[in-house]
Amino acid sequence: MKKLVIVFALITVGIIWLPLLARAQACDDSIPGYPDVIGEYLQIRGADASGSPNVLNTAAFLRVRTVLDGDRPKPANAVLVVQPGGSSYPDHWLPLASQLVHKASKKTCADGEPCRVEVWIMKRRGANLEDTIGIKEAREKYDPKVALDYYFGPSILTDPDPKLIRSTLPGRFPLNPPKELVGRSDAKWKPLLHQDLLFMSEWGFETYAGDIEAMINLIGKKYQPKNVFLGGHSQGTGFVSNYAGRLQKDGSRGHEKLAGLIFLDGGPTPGTNPGAPSLQDIDNYFNNFFFSPNNAYTGVNKLRAGQVNLYTDAGGVIGNLSGPAANAKMVCQSLYYALTSDAESIFQPLWGYTTTPYGGGMDFLSKIRLTYFAHAGFGFDVDPLSPPGIGVPLQNPIITMLGVGLGRLDFTPRPGTEAECDRSKATIPANICFPTANQLDPNKVYGWLEAGGAGQISTKVGKAKLWQNANAYLPCSTNVRPHIVDFPVSGRKTIDASYMSNRILYPAERYEMDMDFLGRYHKYQIHEQGVNLDIDKDEIAGIPAYAARRATPASPSSPFPGVTDYTEINQNGVFQTSEAKAITPFDPAINSKLYNHTDFCMADDSLAGSVTPGKPGASLVANTLLDWMLARSEGRAPVPIPVVLGVRER
Repeated sequence: MKKLVIVFALITVGIIWLPLLARAQACDDSIPGYPDVIGEYLQIRGADASGSPNVLNTAAFLRVRTVLDGDRPKPANAVLVVQPGGSSYPDHWLPLASQLVHKASKKTCADGEPCRVEVWIMKRRGANLEDTIGIKEAREKYDPKVALDYYFGPSILTDPDPKLIRSTLPGRFPLNPPKELVGRSDAKWKPLLHQDLLFMSEWGFETYAGDIEAMINLIGKKYQPKNVFLGGHSQGTGFVSNYAGRLQKDGSRGHEKLAGLIFLDGGPTPGTNPGAPSLQDIDNYFNNFFFSPNNAYTGVNKLRAGQVNLYTDAGGVIGNLSGPAANAKMVCQSLYYALTSDAESIFQPLWGYTTTPYGGGMDFLSKIRLTYFAHAGFGFDVDPLSPPGIGVPLQNPIITMLGVGLGRLDFTPRPGTEAECDRSKATIPANICFPTANQLDPNKVYGWLEAGGAGQISTKVGKAKLWQNANAYLPCSTNVRPHIVDFPVSGRKTIDASYMSNRILYPAERYEMDMDFLGRYHKYQIHEQGVNLDIDKDEIAGIPAYAARRATPASPSSPFPGVTDYTEINQNGVFQTSEAKAITPFDPAINSKLYNHTDFCMADDSLAGSVTPGKPGASLVANTLLDWMLARSEGRAPVPIPVVLGVRER
């Protein structure tokens, strides 16, 4: 009888504690799919930007390293410091970063010890302004609706307000552009206003270069040219070129303190035009610099005066995919991905657009029922609906341009509706059935067909699970602390950015403008009106460079005349200078033919070693870049010990 009582007590304790243990595991440094790789979210002192509150002059980044060394990481053969692309964030780099760290620890380096590689991914300064309290509370309670209530208000799903555009499906998030949904009376979060953030007008290239320089300086100066590599994806590759040609305070150029330059699907280029900007170009930069007919930015002085948007705000070419409101919504979506993956999504896969490439698409998208897993795949896949081999994208054009190949929606027309296709546009090919809402089974929640290694879709290299996991990732370990800032309009606010969000709520327009301007010429000498730019990309020399991209130059060559160790992988195969080939010769059959823009960072690697890099299941970049870096590093560089940086677990 006594034994039965003990057994019953143990079972009872288990019933009580197991759910709590499961909830505790929601916060974990280890990266999904890579239990031997961990992340830490860090802030360090960055560049001093004029007018910025002192507590906001920080550089934020995600440090990805091996768990095998515990709290005292061993010196690294290579540290890859990364600048993501436009309005991008660390999560885009998470799969590639994890693959590089994981693969390195399985190799033995020249000193007979396991290799060590770390990847430090910058999160732009807008992260310093983010209120992540809603994320924190949702994680603690294991309930993503807590975050939805915090950012948009508990009534967002039930309010009968006629201004809210509702799906025909009950309990769904409104279909309005997110900017129309923030600031509701029952929401705890309200976006900061542009007039609060005039100091963001100084968050341009030079400020971010200073932040990256601060990150690089965490490695001793004598090790930097031997062990530190600077990489970028998309717009980030322009940053790499500019930083490499940037004059530093000690009179050296950026490239002199680096072991190599890495360009993923963007660049490498010293600039569109040789030489330097004219006096009129410089005057335009200060007073009348247009990006598009939408006037996304119109010059430094208008930004400083607050006459134009200081942060990208749900307008212009990318519509409602940017700005605080849109990104707050996507933060909430990511929490649903993390905590309720297999449940039915309350979000429709509209991405803020009012039109799609075909006429009946909005009706279809507003009525389809999806799991969160399928929603994650649909959200950033370049073409989530076309049958295999058709190649006619049904996704909106921005995602088609920037997205990844994750798989395909598991959708077939309801029996008897196969012919009820959308024929509303003359451009729709006769052999293509663009789906309509009539073809949906109203009682079915649709799932996802995976691509990548051993996936059900053989023509794409990614996996929705990778994308979902990357969006949902949140490390427990951080040195980021809350701080108080007095804003001119919004007043005193506690800014708690410690729970790394997977978005940038306040992308700086000044940086976007600077990157546009600095991509136009080879050389810049501007020292006026508070701007100090000294960049000479023609001086970049004597440093190895690696590029993986979709572009296929007729005659590939090193983009910088002084760079003689150059490797490029494009759709036609591998190009290497004789110097590069002598160090790390790659199979010339390796190519990027299957790669979309963000696949370079997010490709699946589950079949590495059994298929050619670039094919589904073997990351093109991870399976070439690692050997490239290790062959060009020398010795090992001491890396920061987390406790010295103030890192602690939540």
